[in-house]
Amino acid sequence: MKLFFTLAVTVFLFAVVVILGLKNQELVNINYLVAQSEMRLSTLFAVIFLIGFVVSSLIGTFFYMKLKMKNRKLRKLNKKQRKELNQLRTLPVKA
Repeated sequence: MKLFFTLAVTVFLFAVVVILGLKNQELVNINYLVAQSEMRLSTLFAVIFLIGFVVSSLIGTFFYMKLKMKNRKLRKLNKKQRKELNQLRTLPVKA
């Protein structure tokens, strides 16, 4: 369900960008730190959308990998503690 929702939002945003791009075909000046160029507003929208998608994907991947590593560490700790608990349960009780 989460995957479907994410995909639906992405498709919706892509459709909005395409519609905005079709409505905005005028040329705009873009000033960089060291240069200047002229491009269509629709192309600028597409480039900014792509950059945002890539950046958010990288950030999402970073947090996903961080959680995967934490999960693996906790699973190892859990396995170690279960083994220790089982050993304690098998010890004879002194009266």
